[in-house]
Amino acid sequence: MTQTSNRPTGQPHCVGPQDVEPDAISVVEREFGTLMMNVTRYKHQINGDRIDRMALMVLGTLSHCGPSRLTAIAERTGFDASHISRQVADLERAGLLAREPDPDDRRAVLLRSTEAGDDLMSRLARGRRTRVERLLSDWPADDIATFGRLLGRLNQATDKYQAVNAEELEEELNHG
Repeated sequence: MTQTSNRPTGQPHCVGPQDVEPDAISVVEREFGTLMMNVTRYKHQINGDRIDRMALMVLGTLSHCGPSRLTAIAERTGFDASHISRQVADLERAGLLAREPDPDDRRAVLLRSTEAGDDLMSRLARGRRTRVERLLSDWPADDIATFGRLLGRLNQATDKYQAVNAEELEEELNHG
């Protein structure tokens, strides 16, 4: 028995194993993959310069948590410090991030979001809110509340299993 697609018009539908009556985990896996593709689809340009999604995560962390060392940002975002360094350089060049001496250790440097960086993050937050409201505009309030609660549970589980999931993915990528 095949399942009919509830994808919007204009969205491609692939024919294959996913058309077989899926189990609940398969549906979640497929829809989560689609969500991730939709999220990563957008390119970010500020004043003609491309700003990487990872750079925006770094800036958001600084804007939310305040001045931090690069190692703390790497820990909070889950990225390697060497990858964060490139993002920091891009953000600094764009005037969105500044370096300052760490008052607790003058040899160390703190990174902070500039006023322009904070303004950008505020604009992005307002825009994100508008887009989410648009996406959920025809949903009943109870469905929105349930969806929010379930996303919270998914995020908690993601945090809980982060290390083991990362190890498994590394193994799958490197050893087939």
